[in-house]
Amino acid sequence: MNTVTLNLDKIAAESAQRIVKNVKGNSGNVKNPIETLERLVTKTLGVLQQQGIYAMILFLFSRTGDEDKIAPFVRAEFYNIIKKVPDFKSENIEDKLNKALEFCSEKILGDYDTLFLFRDLFEQTLIYTRFGAKAAGK
Repeated sequence: MNTVTLNLDKIAAESAQRIVKNVKGNSGNVKNPIETLERLVTKTLGVLQQQGIYAMILFLFSRTGDEDKIAPFVRAEFYNIIKKVPDFKSENIEDKLNKALEFCSEKILGDYDTLFLFRDLFEQTLIYTRFGAKAAGK
């Protein structure tokens, strides 16, 4: 990976804001979309911290009920985050389980610097999203 300075906090904050905004405005027939988002990102954060990125992707694809309707918003923003890193700008990540897992295995897990970069970015984004959802729910 090339050496580039990225403002990771800004990327995470802007991504979290987009997730909350998109869930609020486009969640369709979810009864309590912001509560569902808060619950989903809290669980997702736990999976990321305990088991890692690969497990987090599996978890986001395994949701049922209202969480299944909210998970695509989180996944879509993670794909946008990946594209903000210069070495990944031109990547096309399909929102399909096998394609997302294949991308993760081939492009993220193979290099420690890349793995830690995305783990930190995803973790901070989930934390900000959880707080944003909590604030939006009041």
